[in-house]
Amino acid sequence: MRTSERQEGETGVGNIRLIVSDLDGTLLSPDHRLTDTVREAVRRFVHSGGLFTIATGRFAPSVQPIVEALSIDIPYILCNGAVIADRRRIWAASSLPVEELAPFLAEADRQGVAVLLFQETGANAFRRTRDVELFEQKEGITCRLVNPAEEWRGGPVQKALLIGDMERIRTIWETYRPGIRRTYTTIQSEDDYFEIIPDNQSKGAALTTLMKLLRVEPQEVMALGNQLNDLDMLCRAGIGVAVANSHPELISRADFVCCRSYGDGVVEAMDIFCFGRR
Repeated sequence: MRTSERQEGETGVGNIRLIVSDLDGTLLSPDHRLTDTVREAVRRFVHSGGLFTIATGRFAPSVQPIVEALSIDIPYILCNGAVIADRRRIWAASSLPVEELAPFLAEADRQGVAVLLFQETGANAFRRTRDVELFEQKEGITCRLVNPAEEWRGGPVQKALLIGDMERIRTIWETYRPGIRRTYTTIQSEDDYFEIIPDNQSKGAALTTLMKLLRVEPQEVMALGNQLNDLDMLCRAGIGVAVANSHPELISRADFVCCRSYGDGVVEAMDIFCFGRR
């Protein structure tokens, strides 16, 4: 863990001005809900003068209920770093050039992988599958079905998501990648989620931009996550926290590993580093 690289007291109780938390697998419960315990901890932190926000792979429409429930009035990170927005405006956004990805996406669809493309106003799916239905339930949205050969190429895309067997997806990607001239950032955000976002975008890069916007120093930030797409965000924060249900590599790289999982782990870290409860 990175804890061994930092002296005791270098960052600690009373020093945290900004908390940035991943959503699914971290802040939310296993059934993707906000618990009353999490709401109260966030409310108390903000009431004491702290700043709280989220960094997620989700896009704007699916985070709105959570943003409203937590009364987040500062910018938050969406689409694994490709978008920074608040409830009123987009602060920064990168578009994903999808035309060159067309053969790869079409082949993934042909092999039974769910393919989704995200725009500011909604999510598009190539076809309705069980994986798409489960995704819709988790995110509380309904995907628009589009013609894989035509409609989906129009309009700016924030990210692409493929859901299915990861070995199959990676095999298809490695087959088509030599013919793709552009550089893209690829992320495994869940066991069966393969995401493609614009080059040089990540939660960590977006956190650096967010800290500048909010005039917060890295040592004043605590970031929390559970998957490898959270790693660079944790590394750029003063305290990088992995909840107990995290990927083993994230656990090995975190400053602090919670005893508890999901939102209970977030509250545990807030108790220790923000409220002084050991």
